[in-house]
Amino acid sequence: MRFSPRKFNNMINNVAQNVSWRKAYACPCVNPQSSAADPECRHCGGKGNIWDDAVDGTAALTERDTLRQWKEFGQMDAGDLVLVLASDSALYEIGRSDRVVMQDRTEPFSINLLSGRRDQLRLPVVSIDRLFWLLPNGDISDGEIPKILDNGIIEHEFPPPIGTTYSVTGRQHPEYFVWMSLPTDRPHHKGSRLPRRVVLRKWDLYGR
Repeated sequence: MRFSPRKFNNMINNVAQNVSWRKAYACPCVNPQSSAADPECRHCGGKGNIWDDAVDGTAALTERDTLRQWKEFGQMDAGDLVLVLASDSALYEIGRSDRVVMQDRTEPFSINLLSGRRDQLRLPVVSIDRLFWLLPNGDISDGEIPKILDNGIIEHEFPPPIGTTYSVTGRQHPEYFVWMSLPTDRPHHKGSRLPRRVVLRKWDLYGR
């Protein structure tokens, strides 16, 4: 049997979605005795890894049978995805703990931030729909829709009072991290790079 990487790639790329990929690196802040990251580290924020700038690429969602096979491993969480990576994809060398953002769809988010201390969204934000906080008398005060800079910093024209917890609601691109690379019964054939399959888990679960 003769494999054709080109035909494999064409089939996958015909149904591929636009994604972005950020490669993970172990952060040197990790304590060698406890293996715990420094929660105050300004580079990783206590997550134990830092990530490169995003690289654009494509990947395809796998078929239902592969999802069923992954479920049989007994490690599947709600929201897990299995991606198929063509050998000509920019994501082909993706590895564990790398981050992946699905650029072709959005989902809602709603989080709390602290004014003057944590005015930054560490999410792939598309838009903000509402921002509000509680007044001393318990009433709700709605703020203006702020600008979001490239690094996620929120730029307020009229910020909430310093030290106030405020709610931010909007839409974001779904973000995941690589949980593992699935084994395959198609080993590399005479040096040919054949498609890979990787399991993605929701970014909210990273480090849990």
